[in-house]
Amino acid sequence: MRSASLLLAFLWLSLVTLPGAAAPSAAAPAPYSAEQAEGMSAEARRLAAQRHLELTPPDLVEARLWLESAAAEGSVEAMGAVGWLYEQGLGVEPDAEQALRYFTQAYDAGENEYGLRIAWMHIQGRGVEPDRDLGEAWFQRVIDERDDHEARLALGSLLVMDASLVVTDAHSPTSPDRVAEARDLLVHAVENGMVAAAYYLARIYREGLGSVAANPMQDLYYTRLGAEAGHPQMQAWLAHFHAVGNGVPLDAIEAYKWASLAAAGGDATSEPLRQNLESQLNPAELTEARRRALLWLNAPE
Repeated sequence: MRSASLLLAFLWLSLVTLPGAAAPSAAAPAPYSAEQAEGMSAEARRLAAQRHLELTPPDLVEARLWLESAAAEGSVEAMGAVGWLYEQGLGVEPDAEQALRYFTQAYDAGENEYGLRIAWMHIQGRGVEPDRDLGEAWFQRVIDERDDHEARLALGSLLVMDASLVVTDAHSPTSPDRVAEARDLLVHAVENGMVAAAYYLARIYREGLGSVAANPMQDLYYTRLGAEAGHPQMQAWLAHFHAVGNGVPLDAIEAYKWASLAAAGGDATSEPLRQNLESQLNPAELTEARRRALLWLNAPE
């Protein structure tokens, strides 16, 4: 079964139509009615909704009716898609209660991503009163029931950001003592392929957050992991490590390599370092630094 997120992506692309785009030449899709849907499978009903989304402009009202019908027949894609329409207020008044109902159905049917979506709705107060405890409970539920590493990353990152606030904000909602909990969640996530968790682990060990002491070697380890995975900010951090010889040999060529990659990736903080290093390197060293950067860019994933 395709992930429900694929239909969500299709929905979004369907809504972004180019000016003057021509409508499909196929016959107009059938409007929804109970009689029309009688005997149709859940997938056939979902495809009927998709045909309404392919119109220019999309007919969101008819699409929603077909999606609700498909969801009632068990289409997980339709559950997630109609929940998204209610959450965003597309073709219908925004209705967080309906969105949560459909997202919960999609989660119960096996789509973990909707458990995370529900958690963020509660934490961020998207259409509902903010409820940090309920949001965390949903993250924990997805972890406990589905052993989901994205949920570990989400909850761990949230706790790290809270702990960072403690330094300047006495009203941070999370005790710094929970940083050890965040670290364990993030380590589990990064060991199971969620490389984005390396960013938060590097911050924990760099800043010495909560009850976890600063550890420059662990900071370097996770910084390098994130940099090698293509995270521009972490590439900038690694460039600084090499530029000053912090835990690694002082190496202006390697520093330039990572600074240039970070700058190319959009990290504004790395550009001054790249320019400063460029003024220090001789032509042969600069050529070598650029060669290393190109090798990294062209390396197989």
